[in-house]
Amino acid sequence: MVKSAESVVVARTADDVFRYVADLRNEPNWHVDIASVPQETDPIPVVGKTYALTFKPFMGKTEGTFTALEVEQGSRVVYRADFAGLQPRITYTVEPAGEGTRFTRGVEMRPSGLKMLMTPMMAFMVPRHNKAFVQNLKRALES
Repeated sequence: MVKSAESVVVARTADDVFRYVADLRNEPNWHVDIASVPQETDPIPVVGKTYALTFKPFMGKTEGTFTALEVEQGSRVVYRADFAGLQPRITYTVEPAGEGTRFTRGVEMRPSGLKMLMTPMMAFMVPRHNKAFVQNLKRALES
């Protein structure tokens, strides 16, 4: 299993942060492994609905999806991603933190088949990328 949870405190309200991260159309601005999201995508995800995305992980572009599994308005969104034979569970959590908001991005995945051979590399790369993504979010929202 590959797991990572990274947090950052953003100098914005919890409502601002939630609206931004819940809207998948903003993903390419801070999650650099996402190349594009169709503009007709719902600004707040709908549980059970699958959204198309173009991913650009380290090995080139590929089409994939995010399926909304849980949405707690204002505080949490859980997706199941599906791309390149991987299906990570991605959780966005938003909570007040002093004068700002703590955003946490969690990733969990169980590679199967031949992809299991890549687990050690993924266990190294996923936390590093996740940390960069939350820092990118902070920059995007505070600039």
